[in-house]
Amino acid sequence: RRAIAMGALLLMVSASCDSQTTAEPEATTTDLTSTTIAVTTSSSTTTSVPATTTIEPTTTIEPTTTIGLTTTIGPTTTIGLATTTTLALTTTTLSAACPDAAPLAADATDVTSVSANFDGDGLVDTLSTYIVPSESRWHARVDFGAGGSADSTITDSNMVAAARPIGGHDVDGDGTDEAFVTVGSGASAILVGLYDVTACGLTRVTIASAPAVFPIGATVGNVSGLACNVVGDLDRLFAQQVAADVYEGGFEPFTLAGSVLTPGFGDGATFTAAEAGDLAILDCGTLTLP
Repeated sequence: RRAIAMGALLLMVSASCDSQTTAEPEATTTDLTSTTIAVTTSSSTTTSVPATTTIEPTTTIEPTTTIGLTTTIGPTTTIGLATTTTLALTTTTLSAACPDAAPLAADATDVTSVSANFDGDGLVDTLSTYIVPSESRWHARVDFGAGGSADSTITDSNMVAAARPIGGHDVDGDGTDEAFVTVGSGASAILVGLYDVTACGLTRVTIASAPAVFPIGATVGNVSGLACNVVGDLDRLFAQQVAADVYEGGFEPFTLAGSVLTPGFGDGATFTAAEAGDLAILDCGTLTLP
């Protein structure tokens, strides 16, 4: 019986040892499997999206889309403007051409010129004066920028005082300038005449069929001037001494229609000597006496 009991005990101990040995590897295997999973998870973690997804640095769409800079359609489409401007200038030039006046006389001399726009075409014309000794007369002449010319004898000029071009000013508001010319001079005044430039001609402006002449200057007892203060109106300024420092005078208005000046009713005033002296002027735009 003791032998049988010892044998049974040995069998139980052996079974217990076998059971423990088998359980420990299973536990170790479980731990290794768990460790392996952890390593796998860690490896998955290292392949993180921020490290491998380089989308932002490689998406260079914004710097390369320079379409807006290259679409220069607006600045380059100036064909219509250039063509229209060129055609308009060409047409105006052709329509404004005038015939040529007779050439200057062989003995013409003392030619003096200024620039203005007398026919309203926007091109620069040339106003000149010159003398023909064989005629004992001065001439006024316009050479048009678009071609052609007009010439007129200054009938009230002489060999004593030189005629000089002054320039152009639109007196009657018709869009073209009248030509201002000095036609002579006195002891203390310059005599100014006007010409109407229309239909390729140069016509002397008149008052009651006589050439219009306006003295500009002053003496101790008399003062005279000319002003273009209102469109269509040309004013003769004047003053006369009546006392030591007292002048009486005013203005006489003229209305220009074509090449004829018609006088109107003016107004009078009393001036001091200094105030009267201020009337001795040519006040027509930018014109200045030569």
